Amino acid sequence: MEGLWKDFLLLVVTFLFSIVGGVTGIGIATIIIPLLLILGWQFPFAKAAALWINVAIMSLSLIKRFSSIRWNLALPLVGAAFLSAPLGAKVSFYVPERVQLFLLATLVGFSALLILRLKPKPKVSGLTRWGFVKIGLLLGSFAGFLGGMLGIGGGIIANPILIILGLDPYMVTSISGFMVLLSSLSGWFTYTISGFFKASLALPLFVAAVGGSYIGNRLSEKFERETVRKIVAYFALFVSFITYLKASTLGA
Repeated sequence: MEGLWKDFLLLVVTFLFSIVGGVTGIGIATIIIPLLLILGWQFPFAKAAALWINVAIMSLSLIKRFSSIRWNLALPLVGAAFLSAPLGAKVSFYVPERVQLFLLATLVGFSALLILRLKPKPKVSGLTRWGFVKIGLLLGSFAGFLGGMLGIGGGIIANPILIILGLDPYMVTSISGFMVLLSSLSGWFTYTISGFFKASLALPLFVAAVGGSYIGNRLSEKFERETVRKIVAYFALFVSFITYLKASTLGA
């Protein structure tokens, strides 16, 4: 019965935070992993669940944005992330959980600050096609590896860098969304075949994430987005602080 209750709680948390993600237009993996840890799930499962939630939400998002993807720009970034995410997931089995939690807490806090501070305007213009290939391969490898290791997909790493480099924010969202989808899928598969995710949860978790995200997208027109974004950002800072505490006391 306890297992069924925890599965139900996981679906509720996923559904509610997917609504928040749909309203605010931000990724929720960096927030949902610490929450699952606080609620008692093991780190590898929390990462696998978050990666699968990424797959679900990005699948819905890319249906609308698919036509805006610049494939000649996206393929280096996406391909590198897809190939490096499983490596990051494998490496995570050998990295102390305390270290991973500190990294995760830092990225959660970083994402909160980005929500509060980053303006969606390119600062530098003019990346050539070959320049993007080189940047895409390096950035995709790094974002995919770290995303696979921590279970966050890598979008929070790639997005601000691409915007600062001068790419149009809407194009960045489409390209990084595709990157997060495929890198999350490959990372999730690695955790699943290693026995950290139950196959029976895949469909209900997918439905909860897609359903919540769809409702959030519909509700977004009725809320002041900046207000909601600030609430989520401050909550993320709180989660970051709690994750730092958990990392500090792990094994104590």
